[in-house]
Amino acid sequence: MSSQRTDHHIDELVDSLTLEEQVALLAGTDFWHTVAIERAGIPAMRVSDGPAGARGTLFEGGPASVNVPCGTSLAATWDPPLVEEVGHLLGKESRAKGARVLLAPTVNLHRTPIGGRNFECMSEDPHLTARIAVAYVRGLQAEGVAACIKHFIGNDTEFERNTIDSHIDERTLRELYMVPFEAAVKQAGVMSVMTSYNRINGPWAADSVAMIDDVLRGEWGFDGLVMSDWFGLHSTAEGVIAGVDLEMPGPTLHRGPKLLEAVEQGKASAADVRRAARNVLSAMHRLGAFDDGEPGPELTRDVPEDRSLVRRAGAQGMVLLRNERAGDVPVLPLRLDGVNRVAIIGPNAARGQTEGGGSAHVHATHLSNPLEALSVALGKHGIEVTHAVGCPTHKRLPALQPALCTPFVVDFFRDVEGADASEAQPDLSTTPESSRIMWMSDPIDPDVGSAIPGFSARFRTTFTPDVTGAWEFGVSSVADAKLYLDDGLVVDNSTQPTGGSFFGLGKTEKVEASYLQANRAYQLEVRLRRPTTDNAFSGVQIGAYPPTLADPVDEATELAAAADLTIVVVGTNDDWESEGYDRDDMALPGRQDELIARVAAACAHTVVIVNAGSPVSMPWLDDVGAVLYTWFPGQEMGDAVVDVLLGDVEPQGRLPVSFPARLEDTPAFEHHPGRNGVANYLEGRLIGYRWYDTVGRQPLFPFGFGLGYATVVIAAARQLDDAVEVDLVNESDRDGVQVVQVYAARTGAAEHRGDDEPAQQLVGFVKARVPARATTTVTMQLDPRAMHTWSIADHDWVPVEGPFELRVGTSSRDIAVRIGTTAGQVTKSSAAPNHS
Repeated sequence: MSSQRTDHHIDELVDSLTLEEQVALLAGTDFWHTVAIERAGIPAMRVSDGPAGARGTLFEGGPASVNVPCGTSLAATWDPPLVEEVGHLLGKESRAKGARVLLAPTVNLHRTPIGGRNFECMSEDPHLTARIAVAYVRGLQAEGVAACIKHFIGNDTEFERNTIDSHIDERTLRELYMVPFEAAVKQAGVMSVMTSYNRINGPWAADSVAMIDDVLRGEWGFDGLVMSDWFGLHSTAEGVIAGVDLEMPGPTLHRGPKLLEAVEQGKASAADVRRAARNVLSAMHRLGAFDDGEPGPELTRDVPEDRSLVRRAGAQGMVLLRNERAGDVPVLPLRLDGVNRVAIIGPNAARGQTEGGGSAHVHATHLSNPLEALSVALGKHGIEVTHAVGCPTHKRLPALQPALCTPFVVDFFRDVEGADASEAQPDLSTTPESSRIMWMSDPIDPDVGSAIPGFSARFRTTFTPDVTGAWEFGVSSVADAKLYLDDGLVVDNSTQPTGGSFFGLGKTEKVEASYLQANRAYQLEVRLRRPTTDNAFSGVQIGAYPPTLADPVDEATELAAAADLTIVVVGTNDDWESEGYDRDDMALPGRQDELIARVAAACAHTVVIVNAGSPVSMPWLDDVGAVLYTWFPGQEMGDAVVDVLLGDVEPQGRLPVSFPARLEDTPAFEHHPGRNGVANYLEGRLIGYRWYDTVGRQPLFPFGFGLGYATVVIAAARQLDDAVEVDLVNESDRDGVQVVQVYAARTGAAEHRGDDEPAQQLVGFVKARVPARATTTVTMQLDPRAMHTWSIADHDWVPVEGPFELRVGTSSRDIAVRIGTTAGQVTKSSAAPNHS
């Protein structure tokens, strides 16, 4: 952290600036940098997307970054010290990219299991989310990088996120959705907060005086930097008055001359501008940006210790959901005696999905996939490994395979229509690494002002198919685009609706088929025209898929029938779980449910690995021997899976979300998505396990659930004022891990409770390691607000009437000990949540 300037010096600096210069500081200069003012010695400061890694300034390509486990995977560890280690790693990664702010963590709650960005968030429970978030922020900021916690507030699904009005009552906001943000401010000293896209009870989140000025800055005492989400500011005066310091990205759309005019007209004051400019400069001072000077080069760190940490964190977040006995022993860990052939089947086997889509995406330094890692591990035992994909799962066609193409070239034209660009000389040519391309600024003149002039682009390559038949080609883009083969029009997406790609800003994919001959070269071109716009963001994705010559499920079933053991790796990918849209349902994409059922019928010994960031339905659950849920576990996925399957690592992940049996059983089912521009949170405080436990609905797997190879049981529990002490016994011959959870349940008269008061709520947990055949005693501090509620009348936290019961168990449904208590016995103060 910088020590060269004091608060007094920051005041002097901001007061030395003209009003125009102060206003200039209140918006980015481009997608990732603040404005530099050379005259005053103010450098630019770089920010970078997270939370699965520090990507740097390029969405595709560029310096590689360590890809850490996604938010649900980190929360599934129930291990704040481990998450703090990951935070340190992300801080180092951010510094390597020249960034002083990482746009992470994401702490919105899992309101529905089909939220498109759930994988990036952590849990349905505010207490667990807060504990994990505080650890993440502490680790990151210890490396001199500000965490920018997001999205404040009510951006819990992606449906119409840019316009929806989230209607959330005050008590629900305070007791659920605000809790992680408050903990990050009060317990971790988070240095930056990002506002959400949506409206919140009327005003845009970035215009909400009630949320930003009154609560965040006033009640909680936040003194850091507030920035808008990218293109999430909708006003000029209102956002500055509410307390949004920095509009992102730049060039500005709502500030600059518009804000100067608003000050002249008295719609905003010079004091509002000064306050925001000071907050920007103060953040730069605290982070050492003045000492750094201009942001340095973006570098790749590839350190063995980092890979080891990601592998360890990924493995510890994996949740063993099912482990039946095969004869006298459980299916897992794998016993390889007598196993000669293993079939590894499934669409996620050879690639592994390490991360979700959208702004969380990073270009990983290393990728370990399950097929390769298992093949190496099993090969050491002389076991033959066979493989079949089983079925495709893409939502959009996969990007063009570079192996079938000559190097890609994109030509840019300033004044030529896309359809006529084939004969013109380009103003600029580039060589992208992928056929998925995004531009954050005008590609011809990156320094152009706020009105981005139109341009045409021509993507070209020579495509040589390796299979004869009807190939499918698809185009999605933030513009009208057409795909040609040998100058013949194949795909025209100009009539496609907007909203299906590129964070909801692009057109849905248009797919058409063309019969091609194998080994013949075809000239492939995509021509697009981007009109003049205020939004610099644009992009195109070009996909292709070969003809299907045989039923892939039949092929997989035949391999399974010939194997002694089948491992099926299924799941979602960044087509299905991504920023910009929600999933339609909980089903595994494509024919994966059929694939598992048929494989399980063909091979008596079948293990299923589910590689997804959110819950999926499991109609085949009772037909398979074991199920391991990996989430999106980061770049070392394959090796981490091997560690757990072979028993080198004890399964110790626990569910941070409830797994419903059906989507219809979920609390927000009747209210999601929103209607008529409004998302009504009518389920109130009953989300996740609070709903299931209160209404008596049986989940497929309860919140907090997870199996281990060792059997660690709760033998006894005692209350010690504001803590609970628990005796754990390991009944196994191997070391084990248990996550002990404490839930508070109000057992008094029902007439004193609100309609949406949960039957119980998580108020404490601890992860304990217990040696084989040993007993261990652990102590858990309880959340001081365990027996409190938000009083709308008092506008404060108040104790609620007892009696209470502390329920000590290993999930929300597996309770071992019940302890009668009252609010007074648990906590004497509710001044601040204790998430340390």
